[in-house]
Amino acid sequence: MPSTKDNPQQQNIILSDLLFIYTEGEQNWIVYLNSNKQQCVSTSDSLTYWENRLPDFWRINESYLINPALIYRFHPAEMPHFPLPLVELITGRTLAISRQKREVIQQKWNRLQHSLVS
Repeated sequence: MPSTKDNPQQQNIILSDLLFIYTEGEQNWIVYLNSNKQQCVSTSDSLTYWENRLPDFWRINESYLINPALIYRFHPAEMPHFPLPLVELITGRTLAISRQKREVIQQKWNRLQHSLVS
């Protein structure tokens, strides 16, 4: 359960509501759902720290760590207008998967889909 030590309110975020964690420049952000509204808080912890702390989350590129339980759709790289695969979250936000992570994320997606069918 992430907590944000930079936030004076010391918010606790329910893990199942955590959409993704991302880095932008020198700043790191936790994006989560709160009463079906998207919220964002800063964190001083790196993406690598969160990746180690949240092993079930997927690092899809150098800037994003996502909650696979909140993926709405996976778009393969065959899309003619965009050469990288994409994940679409339940909020409608679409994120690119890096070339380096493409194969690993595709395998994880296939396993996730298979486990949902079984």
